[in-house]
Amino acid sequence: MSILQQIAQANPEWDLEVFVQVANDLLPQYLPVTGLPATDDPPSRAVDVVNPRLVRSYTTQGVIDRPLRQGREARYRYRHLLQLLLVRRLLSEGYGTAAIQPITSVKATPELEALLQGGLQLTVETANPALAFLQSVQARGRSAPASPALPAAMPPPTMPPPAASRSASRSAPEAASPPGVSRWQRVEVLPGLEIQVREDFTPPSTPQEHENLLQLIAQTLTPLLSRRSDP
Repeated sequence: MSILQQIAQANPEWDLEVFVQVANDLLPQYLPVTGLPATDDPPSRAVDVVNPRLVRSYTTQGVIDRPLRQGREARYRYRHLLQLLLVRRLLSEGYGTAAIQPITSVKATPELEALLQGGLQLTVETANPALAFLQSVQARGRSAPASPALPAAMPPPTMPPPAASRSASRSAPEAASPPGVSRWQRVEVLPGLEIQVREDFTPPSTPQEHENLLQLIAQTLTPLLSRRSDP
């Protein structure tokens, strides 16, 4: 069970100070990683800590719902946390608050969860045209034309193999493909175990997406390996 699922089940309410602390503890898992994840050096992340003043500013801008009230005290819940994490992620990826507001304020809680964990694709305009190329890197599928602010379903992302496996892996030679035909790269993980990666697949950008992908691969392989181990 993920940390978000645990929080959702607990259904807590936080005052502003605790809410900020919880958000800062979780942010590194949901922000893009810069640099290669398979090196010995720890990956760097676009982490800027959140403070109470920033939360109030986001509330004023409408990208986070207004808090509940208990007397004169503001109280924040699970949906506020999802909104704040998603706002910080999208800002780090070059999106502006004008594009973020219709998403975080309108989308249902399950959709916010999916956006955070890589289950949905966003196709919105970036705040800085120089960062527009990030959208093509982050795109998980281009089968349908992009709409201004609506997310579309995307396939699970892929990731490069660990450094140790990469160094011992064999890749099939890449031959020129006819127009309109996708190319695949074959990578040997272990003797007898290979992974094929299509050229239009994009690696996950956050630690949480990496974890989701590893779990998906394990779940997919388990039935096959179980059948092969049966006498």
